[in-house]
Amino acid sequence: MTPLRRLVTTAGVGTVEAVTSGLAAAGSATGRAFGAPPEQIAPHIARSPHQTEGFFANREPSSVGTPDRGTAVEMIRQRRRGEPPKPVPVVTPDLRADAAALAVTWLGHASAIVEIDGRRVLTDPVFSRRCSPSQLVGPARMHDVPLAVAGLPPLDVVLISHDHYDHLDMATVVDIAQSQPSARFVAPVGVGAHLEYWGIGSERISEGDWGERVTVGDLSFDCVPARHFSGRGVVRNLTQWASWGIHGPTRSAFFTGDTGFTESYADAGRETGPYELTLVPIGAYDRTWPDIHVDPEEGVALHRMLAGDELSNSLMVPIHWATFNLALHPWAEPVARMLAAASETGVVTATPAPGARIDVSTRTGPGIDSAAWWRSVAG
Repeated sequence: MTPLRRLVTTAGVGTVEAVTSGLAAAGSATGRAFGAPPEQIAPHIARSPHQTEGFFANREPSSVGTPDRGTAVEMIRQRRRGEPPKPVPVVTPDLRADAAALAVTWLGHASAIVEIDGRRVLTDPVFSRRCSPSQLVGPARMHDVPLAVAGLPPLDVVLISHDHYDHLDMATVVDIAQSQPSARFVAPVGVGAHLEYWGIGSERISEGDWGERVTVGDLSFDCVPARHFSGRGVVRNLTQWASWGIHGPTRSAFFTGDTGFTESYADAGRETGPYELTLVPIGAYDRTWPDIHVDPEEGVALHRMLAGDELSNSLMVPIHWATFNLALHPWAEPVARMLAAASETGVVTATPAPGARIDVSTRTGPGIDSAAWWRSVAG
């Protein structure tokens, strides 16, 4: 790090820390939502060989895509382009007493319940109305959350990909921690500091670094490098971001979280796969940030890498679309492009409505072979 960057970064960290610490000390939920201050994150990441002077970076050169003035103005003028023309149908989740061998219930955006070998894993839970440190401003949900935290089935693991607000929501994880005392939390290095800051006991948190495997009971989680960034304030990359391979005794799934395109997922497919189920992002892409969010065709390519030789036996479920308006593309464009690319490349997909459950073993459930729900929304 250059002396100038160190000076600017130190000043930025100090300013953010002073503001958020003051708000938190005053009892402000917004202040606490910013997460742990840098000095509490530092011990969590000290052992990681992937951080340099307290900051993480992608393995490939990647622009984080701060919108220029023209793009920012366009996003303001065209902000309604990404909204659904009609109400999005929400399905009441089919919460069965026993978890299946392999199934997934999509709850919207990157939140999903993965059933694997009789266990349940909840990914990136965000049940609040807005993905923001304040529920007064920020991107609002475009459909209702399919169920409340109190309605969740017993969870074994809450799996976190990174600390952005649309993937890590303070109110949601705190409610889950309180209502499900036996649930464990698995996150990339550094993210555990936020969880501890919000009152979740360290004994319930397991952090994994890129290339490491975290074990919780008979489940294991492979921490795979994603191509993205992190940050809950103006200072970025103090914590790590990751994708996760999920393994039970007999079945497997892959949760991509947020990522731009990289051929390194082929390594993950070979080394920790192949995967029977993938949850892959397809939305919030834009020409301004091509390196840190995949577009629909790239999402299909990631699935092919992760499925490997088992492509015909693997199922792709798209995530990171339809719930929050975070880019300029029309609401239904991601899924329409994804299905076209999948058809051309032999990828089997399911497009469940929010709250719908897909049994991967039997390939049954709402949305497994029909796009009627989203087409009716898109008109």
